[in-house]
Amino acid sequence: STSRRQRQMCIRDSITTMAYKISEDTCTACGTCIDECPVGAISPGDVYVIDASACTECGSCADVCPTESISIE
Repeated sequence: STSRRQRQMCIRDSITTMAYKISEDTCTACGTCIDECPVGAISPGDVYVIDASACTECGSCADVCPTESISIE
């Protein structure tokens, strides 16, 4: 059977891989989120992208997105 420690590690790993994502369908590439991100985890483009390994899940980007295109996944 799986030990308690192993279960805790699996839970922790699944939690730490969560990050905010930007919807390709609704992002207008306005740039508001980039200015708000305290760790520079958002890259510009036709649709902006959040680097999951850099994202601290603070939610600042989602709070300011005018099209509500950013959500936790």
